[in-house]
Amino acid sequence: MRLNRPHLNRLGVHRPHPARPSAGPPSAGGAVGALAGYVAAYAPSLLPRTWLFQGVVAAVSSVFGYQVGMIAGRAAGLLGDVLGVRPDPAVRPRAGRRALAAAALSVGAAAAVGVPLAALRSQRRTARACRADEPTAGWQLASAAAGAGIFLLLEAQWRATAAAIDWVGAHLHGRIAWRVAERLVATLVVLATIVVVFDQVILRGVIEVGRTASERIDLTTPEGMAQPASPTRSGSPASREAWSTLGLQGKIFVTGGPDAARIEQVTGRPALDPLRAYAAMGSRSLRGVTEAVLAEMDRTGAWSRGSLCIVTTTGRGSANEWSASAFEYLTGGDCCTIGMQYSGLPSAITLFTDKQIPVVASRILFDAISRRLAALPADRRPRVYLSGESLGAFGSNGVFADVDDLLARADGAVWMGAPDFTPLKSGLSAARDPGSTVVVPVVDGGRHVRFAGRPEHLTRTEFGRRLGPWSFPRIVYLQNDTDPVVWWGTRLLWRRPEWFDGLRAPGSTMSRMRWVPFVTFWQIACDMPVCYRVPEGFGHKYSAEQIVPAWAAVLGGEPTDDHGAVIDALVEDIRADRPRSH
Repeated sequence: MRLNRPHLNRLGVHRPHPARPSAGPPSAGGAVGALAGYVAAYAPSLLPRTWLFQGVVAAVSSVFGYQVGMIAGRAAGLLGDVLGVRPDPAVRPRAGRRALAAAALSVGAAAAVGVPLAALRSQRRTARACRADEPTAGWQLASAAAGAGIFLLLEAQWRATAAAIDWVGAHLHGRIAWRVAERLVATLVVLATIVVVFDQVILRGVIEVGRTASERIDLTTPEGMAQPASPTRSGSPASREAWSTLGLQGKIFVTGGPDAARIEQVTGRPALDPLRAYAAMGSRSLRGVTEAVLAEMDRTGAWSRGSLCIVTTTGRGSANEWSASAFEYLTGGDCCTIGMQYSGLPSAITLFTDKQIPVVASRILFDAISRRLAALPADRRPRVYLSGESLGAFGSNGVFADVDDLLARADGAVWMGAPDFTPLKSGLSAARDPGSTVVVPVVDGGRHVRFAGRPEHLTRTEFGRRLGPWSFPRIVYLQNDTDPVVWWGTRLLWRRPEWFDGLRAPGSTMSRMRWVPFVTFWQIACDMPVCYRVPEGFGHKYSAEQIVPAWAAVLGGEPTDDHGAVIDALVEDIRADRPRSH
């Protein structure tokens, strides 16, 4: 830090004037890093983004790049000092320095507008591939302006922090240490801001966790939703589980689905009223919630039904209604769909606080039901199926040690959007047949387990080759190639993922991506908040057109049969604005 003329202190000793606080000029290395981060933020990804969200991503990427570049530049300077090879800036002519600064500003200004302009075409192709609204002509300018504004705010925060520490250091001894601390703390403050943004914006969007985990939310009832009157549902007047204690997601679950009359109307066959058994946490342990679910099954006579579907919910108890209703239509209502809440927190927070709790909850419930079934005569036992979406698919998969254990203990399963870190799914993908890809892997010729992004994948490979006979039990993993939850993982930081190696359809968003260390990790992470803001069948949204054929096949039918009536009924039954939270 530059010092002013010395002055006398109270003891008559000369001491230098503290200079005005200054965080120093912009770093050349930081500028290069910021430009690299900005360019990386506009690289192709799986899903389209709004201009505002793209601006946030660009700003955070640029600030992170600036901090990394600044640290790298300072480290290089210190190394140059040690080796005696660092050039003396005083030797460089002032005019040359000005010209260099002007050139740098020109490059930065050109990149600020040019990069979003170049990315607009890619964003439009991505939107078309996902059947979403294409960005308008002003998208690039709006996103650039948003990115620049947020970047300047974060940069101002860094400089204000550094200047404040600089001012304190100027009034204390050990100024060299303070100069180091100044920039270190300022960098940490900005990085902490980025972490907060990542946590509050990116992670909150992993599975739409915009709603808080407060008890106040769980005590609410969505507008237009009333307590079920039928004794076939938990939360009804006949139920041991009070309506007020089911939580928001439990209320949504028990009021959804068709009744016998609706099933008969759609299928043209006699039907029963489907059963739905559910219990929420409250102050109970997992075993306490499980006992409550079993009591509901006892009360409703679930053990006499032909099929049971154990649904592992996500986070605070959400279940995929497309899947639950499809199961009920296709079984003619001769079924009981079972769910329970295992956490009072949203999925994203559950994932980072106790990743194994969905697995533990799934095992406790599955084992308890299995013990009750084992006590029944073999010819009177209902068939047992499993289902789950996202974190629920991870938990449900965790019940089984391997695929042989799964086939021995379950009659079938439909899992949707299982995360990358799901061990059973990952093991099956790794053991896929030669010539198949990790996006639509073929396992043992499709004998028991089939992966599908589209209904045709249930009968043919990704390249059109017909699969072999499909034996029972049948297992289906539904995974969209645009679903960031399925493809995101920490290994993206340093390892090229296998889904880059397969032959992708020319029009897919995945085919336009190129792997770059850290960049691809960041881009897929930034797709998380928008993975529900796309039409059904893309991102982390699985449609009736995907789910109905999968359940039909698992239950004994053929995926190629005409399921149009059930699909249309689901679309009509399930409102687009139905409350949903993970």
